[in-house]
Amino acid sequence: MVLGLNKLTCEGIHNCCFTKLNSNKTDHGEPLVISHNGASGDYPDCTDLAYHSAIDDGADIIDCPIQVTNDGVLMCMSSTNLLDTTNVQRTTYNSLVSVVPDIQPQPGIFTFNLTWSDINSNVLKPKISSPVSGYFLVRNPRYTNQGKFLKLSDFLAIAMDKDLSGVMIIIENAAFLVNSLGIDIVDSLTTALSAAGFDNHPTKEVLIKSKDSDVLVKLKQQKTKCKLVYTLPSGIGDASNSSLKDIKKFAEYVAVDSKSVFTLSSDFIIRQNSLVQDLQSAGLALYAEVFQNEFVAQPLDFFGDETVEINYYIQSFNLSGIITDFPKTVRRYKRNTCTVLGKDMPSYMQPPQAGSLAQFLQTFKTQPPSLPPMSTLNSSSVEEPPLPTVALRSVSDGSASGATKTPGTPSDAPTATVNAGMLLVMVFTALLI
Repeated sequence: MVLGLNKLTCEGIHNCCFTKLNSNKTDHGEPLVISHNGASGDYPDCTDLAYHSAIDDGADIIDCPIQVTNDGVLMCMSSTNLLDTTNVQRTTYNSLVSVVPDIQPQPGIFTFNLTWSDINSNVLKPKISSPVSGYFLVRNPRYTNQGKFLKLSDFLAIAMDKDLSGVMIIIENAAFLVNSLGIDIVDSLTTALSAAGFDNHPTKEVLIKSKDSDVLVKLKQQKTKCKLVYTLPSGIGDASNSSLKDIKKFAEYVAVDSKSVFTLSSDFIIRQNSLVQDLQSAGLALYAEVFQNEFVAQPLDFFGDETVEINYYIQSFNLSGIITDFPKTVRRYKRNTCTVLGKDMPSYMQPPQAGSLAQFLQTFKTQPPSLPPMSTLNSSSVEEPPLPTVALRSVSDGSASGATKTPGTPSDAPTATVNAGMLLVMVFTALLI
């Protein structure tokens, strides 16, 4: 009887939306499914396992945050601090701990402290990310330390060989790399993309994303054919007209923290901010980031359901793409059979009204604490001085033909020694995480 009821219900509500998924697995239409460090919800960030899984899961675009090794090799890694992404604190490299204020105020061991050979050795292993570890939730323990990191050239070769719309390259710390290491990461990336065949490829797109406007300004001045994506600061609720005009000078796209769309109080949506409307009114296309599957990662208004959250963003905003740790989840949503039905779409696929749950609580004479409006993005937060120019240090894209600097010692990179007591505290803390 239950089976019959379910069958009848599904037939009455257009196959229950997800019962019979659209067979077109990768249509590459908007909103694009963009990986965040590969399929980092299932495998360690930016490893071969994470990238191949993202492709198999239906990502349209795979991403590579570029880092530089001590011998000048460009590679993909989600953080330049190896303490975030590897087991380095348990290796003999833990003596390389240092403080580099231009990168972060805390001690770290950085990619530019080690050569590519060091990073690619069997000693150093990747570490799966745990963004909600505060709730004692960990990801895929079986693959905690599995996979291999990739040189940029290897990443680009994979992307060129697969059915992908393109790649997203993330550039960070560009000014530091110029000033302290003598590396122009923008020019190095441009050379690597050309060598990999992305310059005039008829179908493969290249998106270059950065939170540093000076990077995108330089690329714009070079008349790049890449799509330029400006990463907005987190914690802003709207944008001033002057800041929008400044962004449009160097970018066509913006990446928005999904949590900036709302004002949240105790994980309840209090109100929807005007940020998305401001950006789209200025003619900027939007990518929303970063979507995660863990039930504690969404506002309570989405009932701990990642599909409800994705449904809200896609139906409420005209997004160009969704950046996610779990490409398979977003691809599954895009293959549902209901969102194309227009007015005949079943009611349960309608997005919830922002703030309705907090309003409902008021009927019980309780509500989350009220909060003031979030910060406004101003021109002063967008404008940056131009990137400095230096006599370039030789850099390799990681390919066999790439020119490389003679491997140096970790002392080639800027370091500040941390005393032994601080080192022990840091290593002990890392072991507990």
